[in-house]
This record gives sequence, structure tokens and C-alpha cells, in this order.
Amino acid sequence: MLSTNHKANILRKAGYDVPACPMEPGAPGAYAASLPADTVHQTPQAWGKAIDTMYVSYAAARAAKSLRDAEEARMLAMLQLRSAKAYA
Repeated sequence: MLSTNHKANILRKAGYDVPACPMEPGAPGAYAASLPADTVHQTPQAWGKAIDTMYVSYAAARAAKSLRDAEEARMLAMLQLRSAKAYA
């Protein structure tokens, strides 16, 4: 199972706008003093839930794209087969 920080990194690399983590990466439970005012009040649990929700959405979108791509490939193969039979 992926950690929340790992999920956040995956989302960042995929181009998602990931909220800043409300705690320092090296110090569990310690709040970051240098974060913007709007993220300091956010609890680590709320941040984790937001990241998990975003990751589920990301994974579902990737799965849907994969299914669409597979269906497109199947239809293309079927059309090529029919076209080949028509010219045979």
C-alpha cells in the first residue's frame, strides 16, 4: 500500500494541484511554521483524506482511460479484419 506522501508525489508528477502538507516531512506531528496561513490550520488527517480522495479519482481516471484505449484498439482491429476480408 502506498503512503500518503507517495500518493501526493504521484499526483504532483501527474500534474495535479496537491495541497501542501501541514507537517514537516522529517518530523511526524510537527507543524510547519513556514506554510501559508491557509494551510497551517489544516490538520494532517484532513490533508491525508484530501490526498486519498484525489488519488482515488486519479486512479479511476487512469483505469477509465485504459478501458477506452483497449476498446479503441479492439474496434480498430475488428475494422482492419473486416477490411482485409472485404478485399480478399
